[in-house]
Amino acid sequence: MASDVLAVILNWNCAEQTLRCLRAVRAGEVVPEVLLVDNGSTDDSLSTMDGQAPVLALEHNLGYAGGMNAGIRVAAQRGIDRVWLLNADCVPAPGALSTQLGYADQFAVSVPAQVASADPADPQPQPYLVAAMLPKGKVAPVICPGCPAGAHEVDVVTGTGLLLRVDWATRVGLFDERFFHYKEEFDLVRRITLAGGRAGLVCAARVWHQRGGSLALSSPRALYYHHRNEVLYVRKHYPHPVRRLLREPVHYKNLATLALGLLAGARPRRLRSLAGLAGYRDGLRGVHGPIERF
Repeated sequence: MASDVLAVILNWNCAEQTLRCLRAVRAGEVVPEVLLVDNGSTDDSLSTMDGQAPVLALEHNLGYAGGMNAGIRVAAQRGIDRVWLLNADCVPAPGALSTQLGYADQFAVSVPAQVASADPADPQPQPYLVAAMLPKGKVAPVICPGCPAGAHEVDVVTGTGLLLRVDWATRVGLFDERFFHYKEEFDLVRRITLAGGRAGLVCAARVWHQRGGSLALSSPRALYYHHRNEVLYVRKHYPHPVRRLLREPVHYKNLATLALGLLAGARPRRLRSLAGLAGYRDGLRGVHGPIERF
């Protein structure tokens, strides 16, 4: 079964984390082929990773979506059935892939249960939300630390460790690179399930994930992408996006918090608030792709 899987580890200026993830993958019960995709790093990543595994070096940073799409295309060219998409800042448990493969025939895409902390050796990590149901379009989180069922069918999955059938990914058009950062997994899985594929949370598998390891969640740029891409997602999947946004109280809360920070916060908070408000504005205008101004 290992020959039917390509593990794609996405690197961007974090070679040591990438190699830590690589070591964890190779320590698993099932060891797949591995491809390191370097997303236009500007540090010494390429020299650090040289000789450790095959590397696909991209000329520019294409974001999570573009980097993973490059790996999926390699798998498709090689006739590999599935890709296991891994962020550099994650550490799969030894049996994570073999456990996910045990449920692979049930799902077009699945994700392992995940935990997050500052250090993978932390004895008390926190659950990391990676699955949800969407009753009437509203997000209802699904968290299971492990149960006899081993897996649950859900409406959407996200996070690291996506085990994705290549034929389903290519059928619906791969990741939408306009998102660049955040919401791209949510979008791809939503398109797969709308097309008839099934998504699963494999609670019997486990991966540690350093949340915000690639882009600190408190940074202005992260806040910009977070709010902009939420709006872009709603624009893409709902016929009346503004009406949809106005129906969700979380957006009123977000906008009130951002406005208060802009008016009364210290300079770092004002910059974050400005970035978040700009994200809402650009999302409504349909602006997409990478930005440099934050």
